[in-house]
Amino acid sequence: MLRLYTLLLFVFVALPQDGEARHWIHVDSDAPKSEKTALLILNGFGGTRGGCKAQMAYWEDSGMDVYIPDVLLRKSLAASTEALADFVEEYELAEYGEIKAICYIAGAYLLNTQVLATPMPNLTAIVYDRSPTQERAPAAAMERIPKLGMLKLGRVLRDLSEVDWPPVPTGDPLHKGLIIENRATRLMRFLQEEAKAIGPLVYDWRAIDSTAHDAFHVALDHDMMYVRWDVLGEPMRYFFEHGQFPEGLPRKRIHNRPFDARYPVPE
Repeated sequence: MLRLYTLLLFVFVALPQDGEARHWIHVDSDAPKSEKTALLILNGFGGTRGGCKAQMAYWEDSGMDVYIPDVLLRKSLAASTEALADFVEEYELAEYGEIKAICYIAGAYLLNTQVLATPMPNLTAIVYDRSPTQERAPAAAMERIPKLGMLKLGRVLRDLSEVDWPPVPTGDPLHKGLIIENRATRLMRFLQEEAKAIGPLVYDWRAIDSTAHDAFHVALDHDMMYVRWDVLGEPMRYFFEHGQFPEGLPRKRIHNRPFDARYPVPE
């Protein structure tokens, strides 16, 4: 019984803590939308209130209108997709001169599905957060802790473990960049056996997405990707301006120990 209580406590701490659902929106100026750029940030399960606060604190002075929709945790993945479509329509994102996007794993599913259903010709750049370990979280959790996972995150977790992912958007003038996590979260260290059983972990960015224009690797885990703007911010800004990341960033895997919690975190 003690072991069960310990497992329950671990899962509820390791999985994101959800508060009251709400969108985060910052309008930079009163200029017509056709003269402005919107930044659309589509979070995954790590998009907690604290993560959204850190995102907004960094991006609100970027000169862009910032939109962080809270659309993922619905009664199903289909309902989440519909919620994003409603958000895009409600806030008239099609009216902007340009849209830049940052997508975290599950958020990437939502954006790719949205673009497939309703093309967004003003979408000019996407930075995808990619994680060879964290992307296995839905399947690994459903294998080892299905009831606990769904109790915490709902049916969306199961849906993501089973769904066929939509194709990545392509075409001019869209540029796509990848930031590849080289560290596993505490949850994925717990689910390491299930994650490895799925198959080899792939870190070659061209194999991850052959349509991407550029990529770099970071020694951060998925939870850190929402708050470490001291590491991620400037490379993303540079990509949005130039369509590639700055020189000097690691384009190859940093280390071969993603599940080793002792590997140094960037200061």
